[in-house]
Amino acid sequence: MNLSQAYKLKLQNFFYSSDIDGYKVKDRKNRRGGEVLFEIYKEYRAHFERYLDWRRKIFPNDERLFPYVAQTRSDSKPPSLRRMRATCKKLGISFIPPSTLRKTRINWLLRRSGDPDLTAEIAQHTKETLLAVYEAPSLQRAINETMRFWAKSDPTLARTTPVAPGECDGNPVPMKNIPINVAPPDCIRASGCLWCEHHRDIDNQDYIWSLNCFRHLKIIEIGKFHPPENETGTHPAEHVVARLSDKLLWFKESNQLRRSWVDEALARVEEGSYHPDWVRLIENIEGVAS
Repeated sequence: MNLSQAYKLKLQNFFYSSDIDGYKVKDRKNRRGGEVLFEIYKEYRAHFERYLDWRRKIFPNDERLFPYVAQTRSDSKPPSLRRMRATCKKLGISFIPPSTLRKTRINWLLRRSGDPDLTAEIAQHTKETLLAVYEAPSLQRAINETMRFWAKSDPTLARTTPVAPGECDGNPVPMKNIPINVAPPDCIRASGCLWCEHHRDIDNQDYIWSLNCFRHLKIIEIGKFHPPENETGTHPAEHVVARLSDKLLWFKESNQLRRSWVDEALARVEEGSYHPDWVRLIENIEGVAS
């Protein structure tokens, strides 16, 4: 609550009623139907009880919950806390005024809820006051919002697992020169990835091995296909094989290291050693799966 509200509270025989994350404090004589005087967090109750014991001994004749000793006293105006600031400064203690505590709590609520209307209602002021007076820049919130933005916008961060060998951002976009009768990019069929603007090759031996196994699978698929009579045309898998062959050729001719990767991948497939991503599909289509 505000300092002006706390300053006006009277010392009473307090009764605590459990709430979601703390206690509602009432006067014991009105424990059933009385109004809630204020609310406290459950962790604060022990500190509050210790304060009440101390306060009753030091100010036995003062009816205020938070007595304040000053040369001049005003029951309607809360203290400025200037002397407390000065005393803390002499002792080398950081002084944290009630306004700072309130602002910290409000910004914590705003970060946790992400709802200015709800936060303003809990803090008991308008949304305009919340945003103009209390809202403070949050490094944590700025970092989270920045990461969420780039995770959606940067293909290198928003990667998904493609259905074909390689990498992508999960946003299928067909290339301009895509053949008519091949599968379009849809993140469902591996063949479509080969004509997707966002598909990327990986420069390592494992990728070359996987690429060659995918090519081997399509060659088997073409070999087992029996077209209907009088039907002419190119089987879609032939475009896939040609595309994969071009990729392998590029890697082979680029440098000596990549050439060795391609040669090793061809030798493995010839020996029947298939990449884990394709071994079951190849064995199933060959009819040798266990």
